Amino acid sequence: MCTFLGSAGIYNSYVHSIFGQDRVLQTLDRAAGDQRRHHAWIFSGPVGVGKCTVAKNFGLLLLGGESTGRAIPQDLHIICKEDIVWSNNPLLQKRKQTNIPLDLLRERIIGGVTSDGKYHDSTAFKTPVKGRHKVFIIDEAELLDETGQNALLKTLEEPPPGTTIILVTNREDLLLPTIRSRCQLLPFAPLDSDSMGQWSNSCEIDASPEDLSWSVSFSAGSPGLVCEALETGLPELARSIFGFLNLEDGGAYVSVHTKLFEFIEQNVSAWIKENPNTSKDAANRRAMTLILRMFSSSVRRCIRGHQQKNGLELAGILIDVERQLSTNISMKVLLESLAARWAYRCAGDSVLV
Repeated sequence: MCTFLGSAGIYNSYVHSIFGQDRVLQTLDRAAGDQRRHHAWIFSGPVGVGKCTVAKNFGLLLLGGESTGRAIPQDLHIICKEDIVWSNNPLLQKRKQTNIPLDLLRERIIGGVTSDGKYHDSTAFKTPVKGRHKVFIIDEAELLDETGQNALLKTLEEPPPGTTIILVTNREDLLLPTIRSRCQLLPFAPLDSDSMGQWSNSCEIDASPEDLSWSVSFSAGSPGLVCEALETGLPELARSIFGFLNLEDGGAYVSVHTKLFEFIEQNVSAWIKENPNTSKDAANRRAMTLILRMFSSSVRRCIRGHQQKNGLELAGILIDVERQLSTNISMKVLLESLAARWAYRCAGDSVLV
């Protein structure tokens, strides 16, 4: 049998692109050889640490190498919010890519009547195209609302023989307890410094050593976040407000706010141009989340530098801003709040006096 860790078969080439998750791979190797293995899994962990990559490779392993090269076999079904673009349902096509709607689940896995009045057979219960197995991967499963999760329950509970369902998420807490109880949880960890070094050395990254070094430090063990930081120009933004991030230049908070807002506008515009179906609201939140992660790097430095009290107070600011991000507050107002409150901490509460 070919395994993730074995020396034979097409999986040997895949394992070298997965770093720092040996315990996960060993668990899945054992599961692949167990005839009574779990039929439903939750792959949970931080953004960008390889969850979806491992899910795809595990799916290929269960299908017995039925693909040619790296082509995705027909019995490996990957479901994500972007799939609405390919739907035959015009109502679904017009939706912004903010969640994984129930109609998409009905089309791609569970079956039933969709909002356009059409009935869909359950793909999960159809005969596999080849062999005896089917694998369904739902990426960003936290984007399933309560209705969608409840509709998925029956399929999770009693799938046909040979069917495996994998929910990939960085917010396991947003999945219903009934969903979690029916799945085997497999936690993924951030990569340690050695694994991050191996990953960065194995990649051909078009970035300056300075930008790469900053991005690796910023990512807290997430190769995916390294790539996103470099693609968005986050290291350049961090350099331009270095003193402010390090609590040395609170008086610059007005110009900092302007730079943060420009960063969001530029990247949101680029993402929407690349994919017109992207929700502007979701793109705003994606950019703001990167900014909050950048500020979080400063919090970590504070705590490592034995400034625990200051670090905890700054962390409280970021938690509050993140909470407001889920409301309808203006992004400009939210950035103003972040910059002003951070500046207030820069000079012992005196900068805004």
